[in-house]
Amino acid sequence: MLITAGSRAVVALVPLVLLAAVASPQDQEGFGFHGYLRSGFGVAGTGDPQEAFRAPAAAAKFRLGNETEAYLETTFEYGVRPEDDKQALFDTRITVSYVTPTSNTNNFPTTVAVREAFVLAKGVWKSQESASFWAGQRYYDRYGIHMNDFWYRDLSGFGGGFEGVRVGEKARFAVAWLGGSLNELNSDGTVPPPGSFQFSKSTFDLRLYELPLLGGRTQLSFDIGLFSGDTLHFEDGDVPVLDNAGWSAAATHERPLATGRNRLTVQYGTGVAYNFRSVLTPIPGRTYVAGNTIDYADVWQLRVVEDLLLDRLGPFTFQLGGVWQEIGNGAAVGDRITWVSFGVRPAYYLNRYVSLQLEAGFDHSDQRDVTTGSLFKVTLAPQITPRMAALSRPSLRAYVTWARWSEGFVGLVAPILYGEANHGFAAGVQIETWW
Repeated sequence: MLITAGSRAVVALVPLVLLAAVASPQDQEGFGFHGYLRSGFGVAGTGDPQEAFRAPAAAAKFRLGNETEAYLETTFEYGVRPEDDKQALFDTRITVSYVTPTSNTNNFPTTVAVREAFVLAKGVWKSQESASFWAGQRYYDRYGIHMNDFWYRDLSGFGGGFEGVRVGEKARFAVAWLGGSLNELNSDGTVPPPGSFQFSKSTFDLRLYELPLLGGRTQLSFDIGLFSGDTLHFEDGDVPVLDNAGWSAAATHERPLATGRNRLTVQYGTGVAYNFRSVLTPIPGRTYVAGNTIDYADVWQLRVVEDLLLDRLGPFTFQLGGVWQEIGNGAAVGDRITWVSFGVRPAYYLNRYVSLQLEAGFDHSDQRDVTTGSLFKVTLAPQITPRMAALSRPSLRAYVTWARWSEGFVGLVAPILYGEANHGFAAGVQIETWW
């Protein structure tokens, strides 16, 4: 899922604006309306509404022809400038999202959530014209791979701070204090599975960005996470969650190319900061029952992400995404989880409006001494878009999807429809757009 940044250059600079790391409000007065939508319907090879193919212990799935919910996000925005200072701007933004299942394999009702409700002030620090101040709930410093909707850094939540403070000629500095956004939706708009939890924690984020390096720009971030403890309540008893302090660091380098851009990110986190988010989520590969205690002291994560976009290659466009992730979860058995993911999405344009898009994705996950295996998914999708660009939207598409997985994953991938099989099929139609 990609959320528009509200820039006036959205139409002309779709690939650059929609892949921006930070959603920045408009530099204009008055009312603005923006949003994102995906919706469609697919049928599995069994004749039932389709079930998504996703590898166990994988943090995301390749999404083309593999989504089983309708998701709508609407952003309402209003900018005001003081009458006696036209350089200042106070921008109010509210984002509401709606998600509903389109498959009978889902077990959640339609969900509505507030995703943003904040005010940003710009142009009030006269010696730092690019600086802005904000407070409320917002999408904050979100980085994601479009192909698998994987938000590998997402500090969205409640809080406040400042950004855009000039350091030297080009670099910028930002500071934020964030608490978890406690709603029923994941970063990609899906509903967390039963038994999941999201606790609020305090995150102090420091960022130095727009640093010129190797023909591109670099962002360095450092975060401290603090959690004061809480309790999970189950029918047969409570599970205490111990207090903890953790830290994380990340470096992202983005380089513009003649026909697109490349982005490389390295992340490491420990304790309650292990997940690079403003909420505290369950420790991967762990299950708990009454009488257990949850302790994040031994949890850590190391991740490398590659994200490449090539556009305007004659009639071709090309997207590539790769993830290598290692998690130590502190368990007595299955304490190490490795996830390797690699995918490509080329498209060939028959003319300005009609193209054929292919997505091939491979996920390998291994929880030591527990389960290991691989999943391969391929989708062919003819589509109609307004222009010849990888991220041109709206996209009206039909698709056929085929997936195959290891014997060790039988019963774990698409378990409702393909619980005894090691392969599956789906076909359907979908619309995806943002504005």
